[in-house]
Amino acid sequence: MINAVIIDDEPKSVFTLNSFLRDYCPQVNITGIANDAAAAKTLIEKVNPQLVFLDIEMPMGSGFDLLQSLKSIHFEIIFITAYNQYAINAFRFSALDYLLKPLRITELKQAVAKAEQRILEKRSTHDYELMIRNMGEQNTGKLKIAFTDKGVQYLVPLDDIMYCLASANYTYVHTTGKIFISPRNLKEFEEMLPPDIFFRIHHGHIVNTNYITKLQKGRGGSVIMNDGKELEIAVRRKEEFMKKIKN
Repeated sequence: MINAVIIDDEPKSVFTLNSFLRDYCPQVNITGIANDAAAAKTLIEKVNPQLVFLDIEMPMGSGFDLLQSLKSIHFEIIFITAYNQYAINAFRFSALDYLLKPLRITELKQAVAKAEQRILEKRSTHDYELMIRNMGEQNTGKLKIAFTDKGVQYLVPLDDIMYCLASANYTYVHTTGKIFISPRNLKEFEEMLPPDIFFRIHHGHIVNTNYITKLQKGRGGSVIMNDGKELEIAVRRKEEFMKKIKN
C-alpha cells in the first residue's frame, strides 16, 4: 500500500479525488487531508506520507509555498491545478506529474502508477527542487529542463537547446554540449518551449532562433544552425517564420 495525503481547499475536489482513488487506485491509502498550507505542513510532518496529492492554489499559501517551507522532500507529489500554463511547464521541465481539474480517471491512474514506480525504485526527489527553482525564474531562457542519459540526469537551461528533431515517438534534442534522446514527442516540446525563443519551422523540427547563423533561399528555404546543421523550412510555415525573424 502507498500511504498518501490529500492537500486541497475545495471539498468537492477532495471528495472526487478520494472516490476515484478508492474505486480505481486501491493501492493508495489516504492517511490524512488538509485544506491549507499550514495544516498540510503539520500533517506531512506527522504522518510522513509516501505520496502527496497537492493542490496549487490554496488560501494562506500556495502548494509551492508549502514545499519551500519543508526542510526536505522525501515523498512523491502529484500536483493538481485548474490552470496556469507557466506552472504546468515547470512540472513538465522537471518530469513531474500533474493533474488538471476536473480530474480524469485515466490520467489519475497513470500518474499514480508512475508515482508507485518511483517509490519502489526509491528515486531522488531533486526533480522537485528543480521545479521550485524554475518557478522562481523570471528569465525563460534560464529555465532548466531535465534529461536522463545512461542513468545520469542533466539539468539543461533552455538557452542551451539549439534545435529539436522528431524521430517517430522520440525527439533528439541538440544542445550546446550534448545530444539527448527524449521520450517526449515534438508536439510536447512545441507546447513547452517558449515561443519568444523557439519556432517550429517544419513538422520535423523546432529551432532556437538565437542559434540560426544563415537563411538559405528556396521555395521554403532552410536555416543553417550554429553547428552547421541545415534544416528545411516548411513552405506553409515560411511566412510566419520570416515575420518572427524580422521582429
